[in-house]
Amino acid sequence: MNQKNLFKRSALAAAVAIVSSNVYAAGFQLNEYTAAGLGRSFSGEGAIADTAASGSRNPATMTMFSRPAFSMGAIYVDPDVDITGKSPVTGSSTNASNIAPNQWVPNIHFIMPLDDQWAVGASATSNYGLATEFNDNYPAGPIGGETDLTTVNTNLSVAYRLNQNFSFGVGFDAVYAKAKIRRTAGELVPIKTGGLLPEDTEAAKLKGNEWGYGWNAGILYEVDDNNRYGFTYRSEVKIDFDGEYRNGIPQALGGTGGHTVPGSLTLNLPEMWELSGYNKVAPKWAIHYSLAYTSWSQFQELKATGSNGQTLFQKDEGYHDAYRIALGTTYYYDDNWTFRTGIAFDDSPVPADNRTISIPDQDRFWISAGTTYAFNKDASVDVGVSYMHGQTVNISEKVADGVPNYEFQAKGTAMLYGANFNYNF
Repeated sequence: MNQKNLFKRSALAAAVAIVSSNVYAAGFQLNEYTAAGLGRSFSGEGAIADTAASGSRNPATMTMFSRPAFSMGAIYVDPDVDITGKSPVTGSSTNASNIAPNQWVPNIHFIMPLDDQWAVGASATSNYGLATEFNDNYPAGPIGGETDLTTVNTNLSVAYRLNQNFSFGVGFDAVYAKAKIRRTAGELVPIKTGGLLPEDTEAAKLKGNEWGYGWNAGILYEVDDNNRYGFTYRSEVKIDFDGEYRNGIPQALGGTGGHTVPGSLTLNLPEMWELSGYNKVAPKWAIHYSLAYTSWSQFQELKATGSNGQTLFQKDEGYHDAYRIALGTTYYYDDNWTFRTGIAFDDSPVPADNRTISIPDQDRFWISAGTTYAFNKDASVDVGVSYMHGQTVNISEKVADGVPNYEFQAKGTAMLYGANFNYNF
């Protein structure tokens, strides 16, 4: 096996992962922007308008607020993702447990009604995010390693009420993305070099941060006080990553010898539509539901270039459009207590033959519950909890030319816990 080919494969694995981190999170459609939404599996989010967080989901709902509204909180994500497998070269175990670390996802929202027709709002949330981490001596190091992406989406919105039935809203999104990818040589390099390079040799380290911009819009149709429907659209966001790349492989073997070199790639996060409904079917009961559709078929390939415009890698992805469906109910117990629950299904956009162990994407099922306690007419606290169950999937990945694919099985679950404080001025 040629060491230069192994290095190139390691570089490709790292570069693909930094992009796929965005892809995985966006395909997964991170919804963790409010504890109230978490408690109902984010069903009916474009039509409920029960906290200031609704302005970041559907800006048209801001016309339903008669007073300035504020909400701030966080959701704690506790995943449990395990990988099992066996090396096709040495027969050694490639099992890895808890490869996804725990994460906090904060949020903050504000809505200001200007008069009976106009309202403005602002929010800061995270729409994309991922972290997976394998040990430095992991046998399949070129496709394992560390993958870490964090994003912050800041949004400014304005809404206008046309009449008692129709409201319209539009917003501007600025997304800041910060990514770090690290890969190690794995078991193949010490075998080929006779121990000259150990398994934990840094085969690739890629990091970068960049801004991307987009817009969103929404319509709210209120049949009456108890029945309303929302339609929202979120545009494609283009992120041009200009990052730094290096590794610890000697230059004679095709590496950078620890030197940093520039590289860049463009990622277009696809557009998304969502239909939502809210119906108060009894004095104390309401149902709510959503259908979200993301045009992931726009994402067909990844291509990165060097500082001289040369192609560093090109990889076919072949993603398909994906959807998310959610259904929930709310029980208004009294003036102080509100209870909610929900279920949801997330469709994965990743074809089976394009899965990776750094992003073991899979279909997911949600079940959620939550409550709100109102201290008075101004202040309240939301709490929510969700259990997310992912299907068990098989993964086949190429590590180097002339070597059989590494075969894995991945399964994952997650618990999510959220709390928000709300205040109406």
